[in-house]
Amino acid sequence: MKLDGLLKKNLIHIGNEENKHDILERLIRIIDNEKLIHDVDVLRRAIFYREELMSTGIGLGVAVPHARIKGLDNFIISIGINKGGIKDYDSIDGIPVKIVIMIISGEKQHRGYLKLLAQIVDIIKKPMVIEELLSVSNAEEVIKILSGDEIGE
Repeated sequence: MKLDGLLKKNLIHIGNEENKHDILERLIRIIDNEKLIHDVDVLRRAIFYREELMSTGIGLGVAVPHARIKGLDNFIISIGINKGGIKDYDSIDGIPVKIVIMIISGEKQHRGYLKLLAQIVDIIKKPMVIEELLSVSNAEEVIKILSGDEIGE
């Protein structure tokens, strides 16, 4: 599975939401608007329940909220970039979250989800990737960076 095949410009949002709830809600609405899931309320409950258990802020200004949804066969990735940062995200290192990568998978895609998450973490931890993502002006640039094109070394 290649990450670049999962990235769609209609699922990428560059905005200025001020809190965790608003950025998560925005990404959920984007997924719903694209008609990629059958029941947006199931997704909403799953995402917010996961956040109640433990924040998905993994550090370095990045969060990876995720949920597994019954009846879904494909992975869905929606990305939010907030250059100002979301202070209330409760990230593991206390740094405001600026990049949110939401991953939705099918109920039985646990192994695939872990592989996808590992790919994302490998990309994000490369030097300059976060900085490059925070300098983008459109969704196409986000896809180029996360696909491995033009990533600073």
